[in-house]
Amino acid sequence: MEKTNLRVIFILLFCSIQVFFAQNSELKNVDSLNNLPFNQKIENLYQSEKNYKNNLAISQKYKYQKGIAESYENLGLIYYYQGKYELNHKYTVLAIKSFQSQGKLSKVAKAYGDFGYQMKRRNLPEAMLYMQKGIKLAEKLNDKVELKALYDNYGLLKEMNKQFDSAYYFYNKSLDLKKTQKDSFGIPYSLNKIGFLNLTEKNFDEAKKNFDEAYKIRVEIDDKIGIAENLNFYGSYFYEIKEFDKSIEYFNKAIEYSKKHNYPYLTQDNLQRISEAYELKSNFKEALDNYKKYVIYKDSLANIDLRIKQAEFDTKFDSEEKERQILLHRAQLAEKNMYIIIVCALLLLSILLGYFVYNRQKLKTIQLQKENELRDALLKIETQNKLQDQRLQISRDLHDNIGSQLTFIISSIDNLKYALGEDNPKVNEKLTKISSFTRETIVELRDTIWAMNKEEISVEDLETRISNFIENAKISLSGTHFNFISNLNSKELKPFSSRDGMNIYRIIQESVNNAIKHASATEIEVKIKEFKNRISVEISDNGNGFNNTEIEAGNGLTSIQKRASELNTKAIITSNEKGTVILFELNRGL
Repeated sequence: MEKTNLRVIFILLFCSIQVFFAQNSELKNVDSLNNLPFNQKIENLYQSEKNYKNNLAISQKYKYQKGIAESYENLGLIYYYQGKYELNHKYTVLAIKSFQSQGKLSKVAKAYGDFGYQMKRRNLPEAMLYMQKGIKLAEKLNDKVELKALYDNYGLLKEMNKQFDSAYYFYNKSLDLKKTQKDSFGIPYSLNKIGFLNLTEKNFDEAKKNFDEAYKIRVEIDDKIGIAENLNFYGSYFYEIKEFDKSIEYFNKAIEYSKKHNYPYLTQDNLQRISEAYELKSNFKEALDNYKKYVIYKDSLANIDLRIKQAEFDTKFDSEEKERQILLHRAQLAEKNMYIIIVCALLLLSILLGYFVYNRQKLKTIQLQKENELRDALLKIETQNKLQDQRLQISRDLHDNIGSQLTFIISSIDNLKYALGEDNPKVNEKLTKISSFTRETIVELRDTIWAMNKEEISVEDLETRISNFIENAKISLSGTHFNFISNLNSKELKPFSSRDGMNIYRIIQESVNNAIKHASATEIEVKIKEFKNRISVEISDNGNGFNNTEIEAGNGLTSIQKRASELNTKAIITSNEKGTVILFELNRGL
Protein backbone atom coordinates (compact mmCIF):
# COMPACT_ATOMS: atom_id res chain seq x y z
CA MET A 1 0.00 0.00 0.00
CA GLU A 2 2.85 2.40 0.95
CA LYS A 3 4.71 1.60 -2.31
CA THR A 4 1.55 2.37 -4.33
CA ASN A 5 1.12 5.76 -2.58
CA LEU A 6 4.78 6.63 -3.22
CA ARG A 7 4.38 5.76 -6.90
CA VAL A 8 1.28 8.00 -7.16
CA ILE A 9 3.07 10.88 -5.42
CA PHE A 10 6.06 10.50 -7.74
CA ILE A 11 3.83 10.54 -10.85
CA LEU A 12 2.01 13.66 -9.65
CA LEU A 13 5.28 15.39 -8.74
CA PHE A 14 6.72 14.61 -12.17
CA CYS A 15 3.59 15.98 -13.88
CA SER A 16 3.72 19.15 -11.72
CA ILE A 17 7.37 19.79 -12.65
CA GLN A 18 6.55 19.39 -16.35
CA VAL A 19 3.61 21.80 -16.03
CA PHE A 20 5.79 24.33 -14.16
CA PHE A 21 8.53 24.37 -16.82
CA ALA A 22 5.96 24.52 -19.64
CA GLN A 23 4.23 27.48 -17.96
CA ASN A 24 7.55 29.24 -17.31
CA SER A 25 8.56 28.83 -20.96
CA GLU A 26 5.22 30.17 -22.23
CA LEU A 27 5.37 33.23 -19.95
CA LYS A 28 8.94 34.00 -21.07
CA ASN A 29 7.69 33.97 -24.68
CA VAL A 30 4.86 36.33 -23.66
CA ASP A 31 7.33 38.84 -22.15
CA SER A 32 9.69 38.55 -25.11
CA LEU A 33 6.90 39.29 -27.62
CA ASN A 34 5.47 42.15 -25.54
CA ASN A 35 8.91 43.83 -25.42
CA LEU A 36 9.68 43.71 -29.16
CA PRO A 37 11.01 46.99 -30.66
CA PHE A 38 8.32 49.34 -32.01
CA ASN A 39 9.25 48.87 -35.68
CA GLN A 40 8.96 45.07 -35.40
CA LYS A 41 5.52 45.37 -33.78
CA ILE A 42 4.06 47.34 -36.70
CA GLU A 43 6.01 45.60 -39.49
CA ASN A 44 3.24 43.05 -40.15
CA LEU A 45 0.04 44.27 -38.49
CA TYR A 46 -1.99 41.13 -39.19
CA GLN A 47 0.64 38.82 -37.70
CA SER A 48 1.17 41.18 -34.75
CA GLU A 49 -2.57 41.27 -34.02
CA LYS A 50 -2.65 37.47 -34.01
CA ASN A 51 0.49 37.22 -31.84
CA TYR A 52 -0.79 39.63 -29.20
CA LYS A 53 -4.22 38.00 -29.08
CA ASN A 54 -2.43 34.71 -28.40
CA ASN A 55 -0.27 36.46 -25.80
CA LEU A 56 -3.41 37.73 -24.08
CA ALA A 57 -5.00 34.26 -24.05
CA ILE A 58 -1.88 32.66 -22.50
CA SER A 59 -1.57 35.42 -19.89
CA GLN A 60 -5.25 35.09 -18.94
CA LYS A 61 -4.89 31.31 -18.73
CA TYR A 62 -2.13 31.62 -16.12
CA LYS A 63 -3.58 34.83 -14.58
CA TYR A 64 -0.31 36.58 -15.47
CA GLN A 65 -1.34 40.19 -14.83
CA LYS A 66 1.81 41.82 -16.29
CA GLY A 67 1.37 39.89 -19.54
CA ILE A 68 -2.36 40.73 -19.68
CA ALA A 69 -1.79 44.48 -19.30
CA GLU A 70 1.09 44.64 -21.82
CA SER A 71 -0.88 42.55 -24.36
CA TYR A 72 -3.81 44.99 -24.03
CA GLU A 73 -1.37 47.87 -24.59
CA ASN A 74 0.16 46.29 -27.72
CA LEU A 75 -3.25 45.40 -29.18
CA GLY A 76 -4.29 49.04 -28.72
CA LEU A 77 -1.18 50.10 -30.69
CA ILE A 78 -1.79 47.59 -33.50
CA TYR A 79 -5.46 48.61 -33.87
CA TYR A 80 -4.39 52.28 -34.08
CA TYR A 81 -2.13 51.55 -37.05
CA GLN A 82 -4.85 49.39 -38.61
CA GLY A 83 -7.26 52.35 -38.36
CA LYS A 84 -9.63 50.39 -36.08
CA TYR A 85 -10.09 53.26 -33.64
CA GLU A 86 -12.91 51.77 -31.55
CA LEU A 87 -10.77 48.71 -30.80
CA ASN A 88 -7.79 51.00 -30.20
CA HIS A 89 -9.86 52.85 -27.57
CA LYS A 90 -11.18 49.63 -26.00
CA TYR A 91 -7.82 47.92 -25.52
CA THR A 92 -6.01 51.08 -24.40
CA VAL A 93 -8.63 51.61 -21.65
CA LEU A 94 -8.29 47.94 -20.63
CA ALA A 95 -4.50 48.35 -20.46
CA ILE A 96 -4.83 51.48 -18.27
CA LYS A 97 -7.23 49.73 -15.86
CA SER A 98 -4.98 46.64 -15.68
CA PHE A 99 -1.84 48.69 -14.99
CA GLN A 100 -3.74 50.66 -12.33
CA SER A 101 -4.87 47.48 -10.56
CA GLN A 102 -1.23 46.32 -10.43
CA GLY A 103 -0.04 49.69 -9.11
CA LYS A 104 2.16 50.26 -12.19
CA LEU A 105 1.43 53.97 -12.36
CA SER A 106 4.36 54.82 -14.68
CA LYS A 107 2.81 52.46 -17.24
CA VAL A 108 -0.57 54.17 -16.70
CA ALA A 109 1.01 57.59 -17.36
CA LYS A 110 2.68 56.28 -20.56
CA ALA A 111 -0.60 54.71 -21.78
CA TYR A 112 -2.50 57.98 -21.24
CA GLY A 113 0.21 59.87 -23.15
CA ASP A 114 0.34 57.37 -26.04
CA PHE A 115 -3.45 57.40 -26.40
CA GLY A 116 -3.52 61.21 -26.39
CA TYR A 117 -0.87 61.27 -29.13
CA GLN A 118 -2.78 58.67 -31.19
CA MET A 119 -5.97 60.79 -31.03
CA LYS A 120 -4.34 64.04 -32.14
CA ARG A 121 -5.81 64.06 -35.68
CA ARG A 122 -9.21 62.66 -34.69
CA ASN A 123 -10.15 64.68 -31.62
CA LEU A 124 -7.50 67.21 -30.57
CA PRO A 125 -9.31 68.50 -27.41
CA GLU A 126 -9.80 64.94 -26.11
CA ALA A 127 -6.21 64.08 -27.07
CA MET A 128 -5.04 66.96 -24.88
CA LEU A 129 -7.13 65.74 -21.93
CA TYR A 130 -5.55 62.26 -22.06
CA MET A 131 -2.08 63.77 -22.44
CA GLN A 132 -2.74 66.01 -19.41
CA LYS A 133 -3.74 62.96 -17.34
CA GLY A 134 -0.48 61.24 -18.31
CA ILE A 135 1.63 64.32 -17.49
CA LYS A 136 -0.12 64.91 -14.15
CA LEU A 137 0.45 61.30 -13.06
CA ALA A 138 4.08 61.19 -14.27
CA GLU A 139 4.80 64.48 -12.46
CA LYS A 140 3.25 63.09 -9.28
CA LEU A 141 5.54 60.03 -9.61
CA ASN A 142 8.49 62.24 -10.62
CA ASP A 143 9.00 59.81 -13.53
CA LYS A 144 11.46 61.86 -15.57
CA VAL A 145 11.95 59.16 -18.22
CA GLU A 146 8.24 59.21 -19.19
CA LEU A 147 7.99 62.99 -18.77
CA LYS A 148 10.55 63.60 -21.52
CA ALA A 149 8.33 61.97 -24.15
CA LEU A 150 5.07 63.31 -22.64
CA TYR A 151 6.28 66.93 -22.66
CA ASP A 152 7.55 66.63 -26.26
CA ASN A 153 4.27 65.11 -27.50
CA TYR A 154 2.12 67.56 -25.52
CA GLY A 155 4.14 70.41 -27.06
CA LEU A 156 3.27 69.01 -30.51
CA LEU A 157 -0.46 68.99 -29.62
CA LYS A 158 -0.18 72.59 -28.43
CA GLU A 159 1.57 73.52 -31.68
CA MET A 160 -1.20 71.82 -33.71
CA ASN A 161 -3.70 73.90 -31.72
CA LYS A 162 -1.76 77.09 -32.57
CA GLN A 163 -0.88 77.60 -28.88
CA PHE A 164 2.75 78.39 -29.67
CA ASP A 165 3.74 79.80 -26.25
CA SER A 166 2.53 76.60 -24.57
CA ALA A 167 4.31 74.50 -27.21
CA TYR A 168 7.59 76.32 -26.46
CA TYR A 169 7.02 75.79 -22.75
CA PHE A 170 6.61 72.00 -22.99
CA TYR A 171 9.35 71.53 -25.61
CA ASN A 172 11.74 73.36 -23.27
CA LYS A 173 10.60 71.31 -20.26
CA SER A 174 11.43 68.13 -22.19
CA LEU A 175 14.76 69.62 -23.29
CA ASP A 176 15.70 70.53 -19.69
CA LEU A 177 15.02 66.95 -18.53
CA LYS A 178 17.07 65.51 -21.40
CA LYS A 179 19.98 67.85 -20.61
CA THR A 180 19.83 66.90 -16.92
CA GLN A 181 19.94 63.22 -17.88
CA LYS A 182 22.61 63.87 -20.58
CA ASP A 183 20.35 62.23 -23.18
CA SER A 184 22.48 62.82 -26.29
CA PHE A 185 20.01 61.13 -28.65
CA GLY A 186 16.96 62.91 -27.21
CA ILE A 187 18.31 66.49 -26.94
CA PRO A 188 18.51 67.10 -30.73
CA TYR A 189 14.86 66.03 -31.22
CA SER A 190 13.67 68.70 -28.77
CA LEU A 191 16.01 71.34 -30.23
CA ASN A 192 14.72 70.64 -33.75
CA LYS A 193 11.07 70.84 -32.61
CA ILE A 194 11.80 74.24 -31.07
CA GLY A 195 13.68 75.26 -34.22
CA PHE A 196 10.75 74.39 -36.48
CA LEU A 197 8.40 76.34 -34.22
CA ASN A 198 10.83 79.28 -34.54
CA LEU A 199 10.55 78.94 -38.33
CA THR A 200 6.74 78.94 -38.12
CA GLU A 201 6.89 82.24 -36.21
CA LYS A 202 9.53 83.65 -38.62
CA ASN A 203 12.10 83.82 -35.78
CA PHE A 204 14.89 82.76 -38.09
CA ASP A 205 17.92 83.53 -35.88
CA GLU A 206 16.60 81.38 -33.04
CA ALA A 207 15.67 78.61 -35.49
CA LYS A 208 19.23 78.53 -36.92
CA LYS A 209 20.71 78.56 -33.41
CA ASN A 210 18.64 75.51 -32.36
CA PHE A 211 19.32 73.62 -35.61
CA ASP A 212 23.09 74.28 -35.19
CA GLU A 213 23.12 72.96 -31.63
CA ALA A 214 21.16 69.83 -32.61
CA TYR A 215 23.39 69.18 -35.67
CA LYS A 216 26.57 69.55 -33.59
CA ILE A 217 25.39 66.91 -31.08
CA ARG A 218 24.33 64.48 -33.83
CA VAL A 219 27.75 64.78 -35.51
CA GLU A 220 29.49 64.17 -32.15
CA ILE A 221 27.51 60.97 -31.48
CA ASP A 222 27.64 59.93 -35.16
CA ASP A 223 23.85 59.63 -35.47
CA LYS A 224 23.66 58.99 -39.23
CA ILE A 225 19.87 59.21 -39.57
CA GLY A 226 19.81 62.25 -37.27
CA ILE A 227 22.45 64.01 -39.42
CA ALA A 228 20.36 63.31 -42.54
CA GLU A 229 17.31 64.85 -40.85
CA ASN A 230 19.22 67.94 -39.72
CA LEU A 231 20.59 68.53 -43.23
CA ASN A 232 16.95 68.46 -44.39
CA PHE A 233 16.07 70.97 -41.64
CA TYR A 234 18.83 73.31 -42.82
CA GLY A 235 17.35 73.10 -46.31
CA SER A 236 13.94 74.09 -44.86
CA TYR A 237 15.57 76.99 -42.94
CA PHE A 238 17.26 78.48 -46.02
CA TYR A 239 14.09 77.86 -48.04
CA GLU A 240 12.10 79.97 -45.53
CA ILE A 241 14.60 82.86 -45.61
CA LYS A 242 14.52 82.65 -49.44
CA GLU A 243 18.19 81.68 -49.90
CA PHE A 244 17.20 79.02 -52.40
CA ASP A 245 20.72 78.10 -53.61
CA LYS A 246 21.80 77.19 -50.06
CA SER A 247 18.47 75.46 -49.51
CA ILE A 248 19.07 73.25 -52.58
CA GLU A 249 22.66 72.60 -51.43
CA TYR A 250 21.52 71.26 -48.05
CA PHE A 251 18.66 69.23 -49.53
CA ASN A 252 21.18 67.55 -51.84
CA LYS A 253 23.49 66.80 -48.88
CA ALA A 254 20.50 65.31 -47.06
CA ILE A 255 19.77 63.12 -50.13
CA GLU A 256 23.33 61.74 -50.06
CA TYR A 257 22.99 60.80 -46.38
CA SER A 258 19.46 59.41 -46.69
CA LYS A 259 20.39 57.21 -49.67
CA LYS A 260 23.58 56.01 -48.02
CA HIS A 261 21.81 55.05 -44.79
CA ASN A 262 18.56 53.71 -46.30
CA TYR A 263 16.10 56.47 -45.35
CA PRO A 264 13.90 56.48 -48.52
CA TYR A 265 11.06 58.62 -47.14
CA LEU A 266 13.51 61.44 -46.37
CA THR A 267 14.99 61.13 -49.89
CA GLN A 268 11.50 61.55 -51.33
CA ASP A 269 10.85 64.66 -49.22
CA ASN A 270 14.20 66.23 -50.21
CA LEU A 271 13.50 65.75 -53.92
CA GLN A 272 10.09 67.41 -53.56
CA ARG A 273 11.59 70.37 -51.65
CA ILE A 274 14.39 70.81 -54.25
CA SER A 275 11.76 70.88 -57.01
CA GLU A 276 9.83 73.58 -55.13
CA ALA A 277 13.01 75.65 -54.58
CA TYR A 278 13.97 75.51 -58.28
CA GLU A 279 10.41 76.53 -59.20
CA LEU A 280 10.70 79.64 -56.99
CA LYS A 281 14.04 80.41 -58.71
CA SER A 282 12.16 80.14 -62.05
CA ASN A 283 14.47 77.29 -63.09
CA PHE A 284 11.63 75.18 -64.38
CA LYS A 285 13.82 72.56 -66.09
CA GLU A 286 15.56 71.58 -62.80
CA ALA A 287 12.24 71.84 -60.99
CA LEU A 288 10.67 69.36 -63.45
CA ASP A 289 13.68 66.97 -63.34
CA ASN A 290 13.63 66.79 -59.55
CA TYR A 291 9.86 66.47 -59.48
CA LYS A 292 10.13 63.45 -61.80
CA LYS A 293 12.69 61.90 -59.45
CA TYR A 294 10.33 62.62 -56.56
CA VAL A 295 7.43 60.85 -58.37
CA ILE A 296 9.64 57.82 -59.13
CA TYR A 297 10.63 57.54 -55.46
CA LYS A 298 7.05 58.01 -54.34
CA ASP A 299 5.88 55.22 -56.67
CA SER A 300 8.65 52.90 -55.47
CA LEU A 301 7.69 53.50 -51.84
CA ALA A 302 4.06 52.87 -52.71
CA ASN A 303 5.15 49.56 -54.27
CA ILE A 304 7.02 48.71 -51.06
CA ASP A 305 3.86 49.42 -49.06
CA LEU A 306 1.91 47.27 -51.50
CA ARG A 307 4.39 44.41 -51.11
CA ILE A 308 4.13 44.72 -47.33
CA LYS A 309 0.34 44.46 -47.58
CA GLN A 310 0.69 41.46 -49.91
CA ALA A 311 3.05 39.85 -47.43
CA GLU A 312 0.44 40.39 -44.72
CA PHE A 313 -2.22 38.67 -46.85
CA ASP A 314 0.19 35.79 -47.63
CA THR A 315 0.95 35.44 -43.95
CA LYS A 316 -2.75 35.44 -43.16
CA PHE A 317 -3.40 32.66 -45.72
CA ASP A 318 -0.42 30.57 -44.53
CA SER A 319 -1.48 31.03 -40.91
CA GLU A 320 -5.03 29.86 -41.61
CA GLU A 321 -3.72 26.76 -43.40
CA LYS A 322 -1.35 26.00 -40.55
CA GLU A 323 -4.17 26.46 -38.05
CA ARG A 324 -6.26 23.91 -39.98
CA GLN A 325 -3.39 21.38 -39.83
CA ILE A 326 -2.87 22.09 -36.14
CA LEU A 327 -6.56 21.53 -35.38
CA LEU A 328 -6.44 18.15 -37.19
CA HIS A 329 -3.33 17.13 -35.27
CA ARG A 330 -4.93 18.23 -31.99
CA ALA A 331 -7.98 16.06 -32.66
CA GLN A 332 -5.71 13.02 -33.07
CA LEU A 333 -3.83 13.87 -29.90
CA ALA A 334 -7.08 14.39 -27.98
CA GLU A 335 -8.07 10.76 -28.52
CA LYS A 336 -4.73 9.52 -27.17
CA ASN A 337 -4.82 11.92 -24.26
CA MET A 338 -8.28 10.68 -23.25
CA TYR A 339 -6.83 7.38 -21.96
CA ILE A 340 -4.15 9.21 -20.01
CA ILE A 341 -6.78 11.52 -18.51
CA ILE A 342 -8.89 8.54 -17.34
CA VAL A 343 -5.87 6.96 -15.59
CA CYS A 344 -4.91 10.28 -13.98
CA ALA A 345 -8.52 10.84 -12.90
CA LEU A 346 -8.58 7.49 -11.09
CA LEU A 347 -5.29 8.30 -9.34
CA LEU A 348 -6.60 11.72 -8.43
CA LEU A 349 -9.81 10.24 -7.03
CA SER A 350 -7.87 8.00 -4.63
CA ILE A 351 -5.79 10.98 -3.48
CA LEU A 352 -8.94 13.10 -3.00
CA LEU A 353 -10.51 10.43 -0.79
CA GLY A 354 -7.40 10.42 1.41
CA TYR A 355 -7.36 14.18 1.45
CA PHE A 356 -11.06 14.28 2.39
CA VAL A 357 -10.41 12.20 5.52
CA TYR A 358 -7.39 14.33 6.44
CA ASN A 359 -9.25 17.60 5.79
CA ARG A 360 -12.21 16.54 7.92
CA GLN A 361 -9.90 16.01 10.88
CA LYS A 362 -8.20 19.33 10.16
CA LEU A 363 -11.58 21.16 10.14
CA LYS A 364 -12.37 19.75 13.59
CA THR A 365 -9.06 21.13 14.88
CA ILE A 366 -9.74 24.53 13.30
CA GLN A 367 -13.22 24.60 14.85
CA LEU A 368 -11.75 23.99 18.31
CA GLN A 369 -9.22 26.78 17.74
CA LYS A 370 -11.99 29.18 16.71
CA GLU A 371 -14.01 28.33 19.81
CA ASN A 372 -10.97 29.07 21.98
CA GLU A 373 -10.38 32.35 20.12
CA LEU A 374 -14.03 33.34 20.62
CA ARG A 375 -13.74 32.59 24.32
CA ASP A 376 -10.59 34.74 24.55
CA ALA A 377 -12.31 37.57 22.64
CA LEU A 378 -15.29 37.52 25.04
CA LEU A 379 -12.92 37.68 28.03
CA LYS A 380 -11.12 40.62 26.42
CA ILE A 381 -14.39 42.49 25.83
CA GLU A 382 -15.44 41.83 29.42
CA THR A 383 -12.10 43.21 30.68
CA GLN A 384 -12.46 46.31 28.47
CA ASN A 385 -15.97 46.91 29.82
CA LYS A 386 -14.65 46.72 33.38
CA LEU A 387 -11.86 49.18 32.52
CA GLN A 388 -14.41 51.55 30.98
CA ASP A 389 -16.55 51.36 34.13
CA GLN A 390 -13.48 52.16 36.24
CA ARG A 391 -12.61 55.08 33.94
CA LEU A 392 -16.13 56.49 34.29
CA GLN A 393 -15.99 56.07 38.08
CA ILE A 394 -12.66 57.94 38.29
CA SER A 395 -13.96 60.75 36.08
CA ARG A 396 -17.10 61.10 38.28
CA ASP A 397 -14.90 61.21 41.41
CA LEU A 398 -12.70 63.89 39.83
CA HIS A 399 -15.72 65.93 38.87
CA ASP A 400 -17.67 65.53 42.15
CA ASN A 401 -14.77 65.73 44.61
CA ILE A 402 -11.78 67.57 43.18
CA GLY A 403 -13.95 69.83 40.99
CA SER A 404 -16.14 70.89 43.88
CA GLN A 405 -13.09 71.40 46.10
CA LEU A 406 -11.42 73.65 43.52
CA THR A 407 -14.66 75.63 43.19
CA PHE A 408 -14.70 75.99 47.01
CA ILE A 409 -11.07 77.29 46.90
CA ILE A 410 -12.05 79.96 44.34
CA SER A 411 -14.99 81.02 46.49
CA SER A 412 -12.79 81.18 49.61
CA ILE A 413 -10.14 83.27 47.79
CA ASP A 414 -12.81 85.69 46.58
CA ASN A 415 -14.06 86.02 50.20
CA LEU A 416 -10.50 86.70 51.42
CA LYS A 417 -10.03 89.37 48.74
CA TYR A 418 -13.28 90.99 49.85
CA ALA A 419 -12.30 90.85 53.53
CA LEU A 420 -8.84 92.30 52.95
CA GLY A 421 -10.15 94.96 50.62
CA GLU A 422 -7.47 97.21 49.17
CA ASP A 423 -5.37 97.49 52.36
CA ASN A 424 -2.83 94.95 51.24
CA PRO A 425 -2.41 95.14 47.41
CA LYS A 426 0.42 92.56 47.26
CA VAL A 427 -1.66 89.95 49.03
CA ASN A 428 -4.65 90.92 46.87
CA GLU A 429 -2.55 90.44 43.70
CA LYS A 430 -1.27 87.07 44.94
CA LEU A 431 -4.81 85.91 45.70
CA THR A 432 -5.95 86.98 42.20
CA LYS A 433 -3.17 84.87 40.61
CA ILE A 434 -4.09 81.86 42.76
CA SER A 435 -7.75 82.30 41.78
CA SER A 436 -6.87 82.47 38.04
CA PHE A 437 -4.60 79.43 38.32
CA THR A 438 -7.38 77.49 40.05
CA ARG A 439 -9.90 78.42 37.34
CA GLU A 440 -7.45 77.24 34.67
CA THR A 441 -7.01 74.01 36.63
CA ILE A 442 -10.80 73.50 36.61
CA VAL A 443 -10.88 73.99 32.81
CA GLU A 444 -8.05 71.48 32.33
CA LEU A 445 -9.77 69.09 34.74
CA ARG A 446 -12.95 69.28 32.65
CA ASP A 447 -10.92 68.55 29.49
CA THR A 448 -9.31 65.55 31.19
CA ILE A 449 -12.70 64.26 32.34
CA TRP A 450 -14.03 64.72 28.77
CA ALA A 451 -11.18 62.56 27.41
CA MET A 452 -11.50 59.95 30.17
CA ASN A 453 -15.21 59.48 29.52
CA LYS A 454 -14.44 58.32 25.98
CA GLU A 455 -12.59 55.25 24.80
CA GLU A 456 -12.32 56.95 21.40
CA ILE A 457 -12.64 60.59 20.33
CA SER A 458 -14.33 61.13 16.98
CA VAL A 459 -13.01 63.67 14.46
CA GLU A 460 -16.23 65.66 14.79
CA ASP A 461 -15.97 65.68 18.60
CA LEU A 462 -12.34 66.88 18.50
CA GLU A 463 -13.18 69.64 16.00
CA THR A 464 -16.05 70.82 18.22
CA ARG A 465 -13.77 70.88 21.29
CA ILE A 466 -11.09 72.92 19.50
CA SER A 467 -13.71 75.26 18.04
CA ASN A 468 -15.20 75.86 21.54
CA PHE A 469 -11.72 76.61 22.90
CA ILE A 470 -11.11 79.16 20.12
CA GLU A 471 -14.54 80.77 20.65
CA ASN A 472 -13.88 81.11 24.39
CA ALA A 473 -10.52 82.72 23.64
CA LYS A 474 -12.24 85.18 21.27
CA ILE A 475 -14.69 86.19 23.99
CA SER A 476 -12.01 86.69 26.67
CA LEU A 477 -9.55 88.52 24.36
CA SER A 478 -11.38 91.12 22.30
CA GLY A 479 -8.12 92.63 20.95
CA THR A 480 -6.92 89.38 19.36
CA HIS A 481 -8.29 87.98 16.08
CA PHE A 482 -8.67 84.18 15.97
CA ASN A 483 -9.24 81.98 12.90
CA PHE A 484 -9.97 78.22 12.91
CA ILE A 485 -9.92 76.24 9.60
CA SER A 486 -10.54 72.50 9.26
CA ASN A 487 -11.32 70.24 6.28
CA LEU A 488 -11.32 66.89 8.08
CA ASN A 489 -13.81 64.31 6.77
CA SER A 490 -15.36 62.73 9.84
CA LYS A 491 -16.97 59.97 7.74
CA GLU A 492 -13.72 58.70 6.25
CA LEU A 493 -11.22 59.19 9.10
CA LYS A 494 -10.90 56.72 11.96
CA PRO A 495 -11.63 58.03 15.48
CA PHE A 496 -8.64 58.98 17.65
CA SER A 497 -7.78 57.16 20.85
CA SER A 498 -8.59 59.25 23.92
CA ARG A 499 -4.87 59.80 24.57
CA ASP A 500 -4.10 60.90 20.99
CA GLY A 501 -7.16 63.13 20.80
CA MET A 502 -6.21 64.79 24.09
CA ASN A 503 -2.60 65.29 22.97
CA ILE A 504 -3.70 67.01 19.73
CA TYR A 505 -6.06 69.26 21.70
CA ARG A 506 -3.39 70.08 24.33
CA ILE A 507 -0.75 70.99 21.72
CA ILE A 508 -3.19 73.43 20.09
CA GLN A 509 -4.25 74.79 23.48
CA GLU A 510 -0.62 75.24 24.64
CA SER A 511 0.42 76.89 21.34
CA VAL A 512 -2.47 79.38 21.47
CA ASN A 513 -1.80 80.17 25.15
CA ASN A 514 1.90 80.79 24.39
CA ALA A 515 0.97 83.16 21.56
CA ILE A 516 -1.36 85.11 23.89
CA LYS A 517 0.79 85.17 27.04
CA HIS A 518 4.37 85.37 25.72
CA ALA A 519 4.22 86.64 22.12
CA SER A 520 1.55 89.39 22.48
CA ALA A 521 0.01 88.17 19.20
CA THR A 522 -2.93 90.00 17.62
CA GLU A 523 -3.54 87.36 14.89
CA ILE A 524 -3.75 83.63 15.73
CA GLU A 525 -4.76 80.94 13.24
CA VAL A 526 -5.32 77.19 13.71
CA LYS A 527 -5.47 75.08 10.52
CA ILE A 528 -6.19 71.34 10.38
CA LYS A 529 -5.95 69.82 6.91
CA GLU A 530 -6.34 66.30 5.51
CA PHE A 531 -4.18 65.39 2.48
CA LYS A 532 -3.32 62.02 0.94
CA ASN A 533 -2.82 59.70 3.93
CA ARG A 534 -1.89 62.35 6.48
CA ILE A 535 -3.33 65.07 8.73
CA SER A 536 -1.51 68.40 9.09
CA VAL A 537 -2.01 70.67 12.14
CA GLU A 538 -0.59 74.21 11.97
CA ILE A 539 -0.82 76.97 14.63
CA SER A 540 0.54 80.35 13.53
CA ASP A 541 0.65 83.84 15.06
CA ASN A 542 2.05 87.28 14.32
CA GLY A 543 3.62 87.73 17.76
CA ASN A 544 7.11 88.76 18.87
CA GLY A 545 8.67 85.39 18.13
CA PHE A 546 11.87 84.03 19.66
CA ASN A 547 15.28 82.61 18.77
CA ASN A 548 15.19 78.78 18.67
CA THR A 549 18.86 78.54 19.69
CA GLU A 550 18.59 80.95 22.60
CA ILE A 551 15.12 80.19 24.04
CA GLU A 552 15.13 78.48 27.43
CA ALA A 553 13.04 75.41 28.21
CA GLY A 554 9.56 76.49 29.20
CA ASN A 555 6.71 78.43 27.63
CA GLY A 556 5.07 75.08 27.01
CA LEU A 557 7.54 74.19 24.17
CA THR A 558 8.91 71.16 26.02
CA SER A 559 5.35 70.01 26.70
CA ILE A 560 4.44 70.42 23.02
CA GLN A 561 7.41 68.31 21.86
CA LYS A 562 6.65 65.63 24.47
CA ARG A 563 3.03 65.35 23.37
CA ALA A 564 4.08 65.27 19.70
CA SER A 565 6.47 62.42 20.53
CA GLU A 566 3.56 60.50 22.11
CA LEU A 567 1.72 60.98 18.78
CA ASN A 568 4.72 59.39 16.97
CA THR A 569 5.56 62.65 15.23
CA LYS A 570 7.65 65.79 15.76
CA ALA A 571 6.49 69.38 16.14
CA ILE A 572 8.40 71.72 13.80
CA ILE A 573 8.63 75.13 15.49
CA THR A 574 9.64 78.10 13.31
CA SER A 575 9.92 81.55 14.87
CA ASN A 576 11.22 84.99 13.94
CA GLU A 577 10.34 88.63 14.48
CA LYS A 578 7.23 88.24 12.23
CA GLY A 579 5.70 85.49 14.35
CA THR A 580 5.74 81.79 15.19
CA VAL A 581 4.49 78.70 13.31
CA ILE A 582 4.08 75.29 14.99
CA LEU A 583 3.45 72.43 12.58
CA PHE A 584 3.06 68.69 13.04
CA GLU A 585 1.70 65.90 10.84
CA LEU A 586 -0.06 62.66 11.72
CA ASN A 587 -0.77 59.41 9.93
CA ARG A 588 -4.36 59.38 8.67
CA GLY A 589 -5.23 56.13 10.42
CA LEU A 590 -4.16 57.05 13.95
